[in-house]
Amino acid sequence: MNFLSKIVKYIWSWFGKNPDATAESSLVSGEIKTLTKSIFSQHLDRQVTVHLYLPPGYEAASQKYPVLFFHDGQDLEQMNFTDQLKTAYQQGDLKFHIVAGIVAGDRLQEYGTGVIEDYAGRGNRSAQHNDFLLRELLPLLQTDYRATEKDYQHSVAGFSLGGLAAIYLAWKHPVYFRCTGIFSGSLWWRSMPYDEYYPDANLIMHRLIDTSTKRENLRLWFQAGTKDETSDRNKNGVIDAIDDTLFLIKILKNLGYTDEEVTYLEIPEGRHEPATWAVAMPDFLRWVGKNGS
Repeated sequence: MNFLSKIVKYIWSWFGKNPDATAESSLVSGEIKTLTKSIFSQHLDRQVTVHLYLPPGYEAASQKYPVLFFHDGQDLEQMNFTDQLKTAYQQGDLKFHIVAGIVAGDRLQEYGTGVIEDYAGRGNRSAQHNDFLLRELLPLLQTDYRATEKDYQHSVAGFSLGGLAAIYLAWKHPVYFRCTGIFSGSLWWRSMPYDEYYPDANLIMHRLIDTSTKRENLRLWFQAGTKDETSDRNKNGVIDAIDDTLFLIKILKNLGYTDEEVTYLEIPEGRHEPATWAVAMPDFLRWVGKNGS
């Protein structure tokens, strides 16, 4: 920000107004700039494709923005995401963000629960993926695209296994994040094979949260569909996708989370696919806006 801009901002502050916010409100009808970056990751030892959605008026602005990361960013195009994001801005549901849709590589290995692999050895590169996002991608967005360096400002979400990766990342590194969104999360990730006598045992994310403490600045949003799957391992009449989600929410409540801090959206007839996640997306974007800084 140059000297003149600082003087203008100081004068506006006397009137109780934020010029960046005023500029933002006047630009909501503008276009979202989209571009695709290919980034070589030292941690993953491969090129990573990232779809970026820059807010209206980005090039003329000087402000810094929070980042909304999506795992499985390749699915966003199927959800008409650019229009969904523009609508959220126009309706005032969401403040301007930089959105980074990370295209998945080897999902079964790079998404997971950090150093804790599942019983079949899946997720063995999850820690490297998290290092890519926090040590390579975020710094690049801060230096080249004016992403904010402030703590507790960013959000991370994902679909299916990407949802599992999102909640683990936010829980393990809460200083970076204020919101996490789990769309049809693969919360079945377990440390031991399924045991019919203990059908709900050994769920990694559940145990991890149950044996830790509340992340005071973190808010969590979950979505599941009534047709996400057909499996019902404990034979209680509730499909596992919903059962696992509600079980994890119960654990969060036991840690002290309130209904205002944890949100659950169930989609009737919702399936494990982008068409259902597109239906849930407006609710998620409003929720991120509501829980913003």
